[in-house]
Amino acid sequence: MLSIVQRYLILEIFKSSAATILILFVILMSNTLGRVLSEISDGEIPVEAMLPVFLSQSVRILSFLLPLGFFLGVVFALGRLYKDHELVVLHACGYGYKQLYKAVLIIMLPIALLTAWLSIWLSAEALQASKQIVDVKKDVHQFQQLKVGQFNLSKDKKNVFFMQSMSADKLEIQDVIITQKGNQTNVLETAKFGKHKLHDNSGDLFLEVGPGTRYEGKAGNVDYKIIEFDTHGILLGKNQTKVKPLKPSEKHFSQLQQSNKHRDAVELFWRLNIPLTLIVLGLLAVPLSYISPRQGRYGRVGLALLVFIVYLNLLGFTKGAMERGSLPIWLNFWWVHLLFGVFTLLLLKQRTKQAIVFWRGKGK
Repeated sequence: MLSIVQRYLILEIFKSSAATILILFVILMSNTLGRVLSEISDGEIPVEAMLPVFLSQSVRILSFLLPLGFFLGVVFALGRLYKDHELVVLHACGYGYKQLYKAVLIIMLPIALLTAWLSIWLSAEALQASKQIVDVKKDVHQFQQLKVGQFNLSKDKKNVFFMQSMSADKLEIQDVIITQKGNQTNVLETAKFGKHKLHDNSGDLFLEVGPGTRYEGKAGNVDYKIIEFDTHGILLGKNQTKVKPLKPSEKHFSQLQQSNKHRDAVELFWRLNIPLTLIVLGLLAVPLSYISPRQGRYGRVGLALLVFIVYLNLLGFTKGAMERGSLPIWLNFWWVHLLFGVFTLLLLKQRTKQAIVFWRGKGK
């Protein structure tokens, strides 16, 4: 049964952490949305794949934000309680770090489980699903980029297209004019209809037009060739169905476990490392949040951000070193967590004057 003080601490930490995560999530997702829209305008992502790509990025960002948001949330919440002398009174009444950690752990464990689910399983599934949608839609993406009522240059810059109208699903065009300029002859084609066609064997994307008329010749000459045709294909892009291999970040957890590749092993440890990072930072936030009476309410926020940046850079350095083979794979990220675990104990010793006094609180 939780005491009134523990319920109060849990509520304060939850509100502070939720607000911090929400603010950071909105800021980062705004930048992500701008980047996705830029890639769509550049033709790198089909417009139909915008929502799946955006959602997959949101899952990945949230998995990284939870450790930072919870860490800052604990620092904000306990820092305010120290500034308002509430924790000072509780410590004077015998409410030690043992009871304080109990309140923090009660809210930290569900968030750690959520972080593990997001980072280990859901993030990769979302990235792989969005990649599959992009691959499926990519074959018609260039065709759908054709603008009605405008002259459109093909990707290989050999053909110029003009169409009067396009169907609602953007898969068929009407009243098409196509020009092609060569060294020896010029080509002009007119057709009533056109649609995209994906070659089954090669994966090449064609614009299939017809029925129509084809005029071949050179300006100023009278020897023009006129050809009536039922259907005619024009190459728009080669190998549209060629699927790129999955990146380590896009592979399912089971795929990483079964893989013998070095980079997959690094990715596996990296995903397991994220929820562990949240636990270490949550434990560190308790002694780090102490504010002396002369400090401002947010006096430790700058130090907390500095600690997080150092922590994140060490993790990134370790990941890069393992990918290059500079560090053995068995060492992985444990040394970083142990280093900050020792730092947490040193802060606790500074606050309690003894290494294990924080486990001897008298309050309940």
